[in-house]
Amino acid sequence: EVNNQLKNVRLDKFTGGLTKIGNASENLGKKMTMGITTPMVGIGMASFGLASDLNENLNKTEVVFKKNSDEVTKWSETSLEKMGMCQSSALEMASKFGDMGSSMGLSSQNTKKYSMNLTQLAADLASFKNISIDRANDALTGVYTGETEALKGLGIVMTQTNLEEFAHSQGIKKKIKDMSQAEQVQLRYNYVMSKTKDAQGDFARTGDQAANAGRTFKESIKALGATVGNDLLPIFTPWITKANSILKSLAHMDTQTRKTLLTLAGVGVVIGPVL
Repeated sequence: EVNNQLKNVRLDKFTGGLTKIGNASENLGKKMTMGITTPMVGIGMASFGLASDLNENLNKTEVVFKKNSDEVTKWSETSLEKMGMCQSSALEMASKFGDMGSSMGLSSQNTKKYSMNLTQLAADLASFKNISIDRANDALTGVYTGETEALKGLGIVMTQTNLEEFAHSQGIKKKIKDMSQAEQVQLRYNYVMSKTKDAQGDFARTGDQAANAGRTFKESIKALGATVGNDLLPIFTPWITKANSILKSLAHMDTQTRKTLLTLAGVGVVIGPVL
């Protein structure tokens, strides 16, 4: 009987020790999951997305600017310092302007020139007017579309009368109504550039001030994420490709097979919490 009691005492101590180890391991696991695993997975997926966006914008640049794409890409590599925009953001904006320019008949040289200059101007106007770069970007789209309200909000009054007077002052005798789309874009571009001289270069002059520093910081995080993500692309891409292949296979399975797999998946989901 005494031996049995001693055995029970030793068993209780052993069991208590295992319980403590188990609780400590569980707490450590939770802390590592919340403090390391979850944030790292989130950062990894965000970086992968940013790198993917950059690659997409680089590809778009090649399509839009063709023989001038290398020059535009090289220009975008310093966009963070000169415009407070990461390379991906600068390329996205420039490609949008370039796409509109080429579709309206601009020469390849003017398509490249206007796109880069208007992207820089968007950064300068955002700095000079203390507005978001998206608002400046939307307003400058009026160079291609002829819309004036957004430009008016930035102090650029591009009425038909003002454009006619500006054309006359530049020695252009042709009436606006008789101009081609490309000629009208060229006229509007020159007009906007002439009316924004005070703003041009403002980001370079005031880049270290609070508002611009804040914008640059956000874009710097995007640039860093894209850099990290480039290393993750060759790792994640095969996984995503395989997952897409599995999803396609599931879509082509018969109904009964899919139901069976979903039932098994449901059992798997329940087992974990029960254990």
